[in-house]
Amino acid sequence: MAFLRKKKKGNSTYLRIVESYRSEDGKSKHRTLYNLGKAENYSPESLKRIGKLLYKLGSGDIDELEKQQLHELARYNYGFPLVVRKLLSIYQLDTMFDRITRNKGLGFSLTDILTLLLSERLQDPVSKYASYTNQCDYLGLPKIELQWIYRSLDYLHDNQEPIKRMIYSKERNLFN
Repeated sequence: MAFLRKKKKGNSTYLRIVESYRSEDGKSKHRTLYNLGKAENYSPESLKRIGKLLYKLGSGDIDELEKQQLHELARYNYGFPLVVRKLLSIYQLDTMFDRITRNKGLGFSLTDILTLLLSERLQDPVSKYASYTNQCDYLGLPKIELQWIYRSLDYLHDNQEPIKRMIYSKERNLFN
């Protein structure tokens, strides 16, 4: 499959048409099909013209392409919650938070709330309210109410010493 690659060298950016292929030993490799030269040598109009010609060569209908208005509908993040859940699991904090949730009879999950707050902290440190409004950006998290976020802070504060001990003991075992 061919694609356009931009390569920065010094102060200039070079354009190449590159093809992906598998070598005999099964490794993915790239080969340059055509060097277009410096990107600065092309005007936006000439790059558009080249793109249209390449699209026509690929049996595409230019009129149909120009009629289509492409726009991003949404962008979702699933990486941060996966990483946070894995870290909570490694440090066995998820079981601790689930036990606190069960013992206190909470109607919400401390693990889910902490996953949201830590994911937001990793991506873009914002307030608790902003974390609440941004929760729709994450896949795999249940709907969390704003008051649950604020109430969970009290439970985290009440249990901060056992949480610190758990992290310390687990880290001590991981990194002797």
